[in-house]
Amino acid sequence: MARYKTTFFQILSCIVNDSNFDWSLFNLFTPRDWELFYFLSQKQGVVAIVFDKIKEIHKEFAPPKTITMRWISHALSIEEQMKKKEAVAVAFAEKLSEKGIQTVVLKGLAYASYYPNPYHRESGDLDCYLMGKKDIGDKVTVEIGGKMEEAGYKHSHLYYKGLTIENHKFLTSFDNTKLGIRTEQLLQELISEECRPIGDTKLQNPSADFNALFLIKHAQRHFIKEGICVRHLLDWAFFLKAESQNVNWEKVIPIMKECRILEFTKVMTRLCIDQLGMKIDIEELSSPMKISDAVLADILGGQ
Repeated sequence: MARYKTTFFQILSCIVNDSNFDWSLFNLFTPRDWELFYFLSQKQGVVAIVFDKIKEIHKEFAPPKTITMRWISHALSIEEQMKKKEAVAVAFAEKLSEKGIQTVVLKGLAYASYYPNPYHRESGDLDCYLMGKKDIGDKVTVEIGGKMEEAGYKHSHLYYKGLTIENHKFLTSFDNTKLGIRTEQLLQELISEECRPIGDTKLQNPSADFNALFLIKHAQRHFIKEGICVRHLLDWAFFLKAESQNVNWEKVIPIMKECRILEFTKVMTRLCIDQLGMKIDIEELSSPMKISDAVLADILGGQ
């Protein structure tokens, strides 16, 4: 693995494990190494997260000024965007709450809450599940000045104060297959477990059991269809760090096996151990996987 890639994962390991970094590793970095390092962080969806550590770098090892300024601008832009999206999402959930509707967040802001700086975890639309009140949520959105468009059987698209919201009727694209229908049923059961508020807002984070299954299911689908980036791996890493003790693994692991995502879960967990230096004591998930290197190569692509 190229020097800048190795250093990239060493930085991420320090971020995940909240440990010190040996800045002298940058001593041999050329301007080209820094350029590649920056672009790798950008392509892998973690440019602001990595900058949280890079901004602590000792002056003698710092990147060229042009790259530093670009990095600062990029990180601040992401932070500003995420704060704006969160503010609108919070206001949206407040409006629905007034109508007795619970806004449960899928992905995005829910996973960001596990990060040291939630505003540096990039996300796009707000994906939400209104606990069986999808149609009412569509109607309320229009009443409060938003717009609604149907987008197939799975969800509608809502537009509220510049934020695009995927309002889910179903949690997955089950494609009318036996396995897909069963997976949807199991996720529906798990999301009915008690949710937790995200900060001091009306937005709700699903249970740890649900997030364990949904996070991996979503990542696996992305991996098969268009590929995943390192941010997906960090989502799993920070989830495990925050919620591992709260997951009922004796219940969740058999469900993962039934939904045919257990092997992918093992690969993701192994990458957290091998590439991010995590110590994970879930025996069923932490065994060596022969294909983990191939999955990592796919994540990194041609970089």
